[in-house]
Amino acid sequence: MHLIIAKVDEVYFDGEADSLSVKGASGQMTVLPEHMPLITTLKPCTLVVRVGNEEKKFEIDGGVLEVRRDAATVIL
Repeated sequence: MHLIIAKVDEVYFDGEADSLSVKGASGQMTVLPEHMPLITTLKPCTLVVRVGNEEKKFEIDGGVLEVRRDAATVIL
């Protein structure tokens, strides 16, 4: 899935990802390709992006996650 993680003035990640793990309004969640569409607020946590065998971690203070069938966007 295509994933974008950004603030208004900075892009932290923009590319293909195998999964995204984050703490949403209802608790810990993992987003995979073809995930059901949703919008949720995010709580402070370590956001984990998996690309192949690599993990990229981002400490966040909260934000918003929008998931579509083929993409996800995190606004911090």
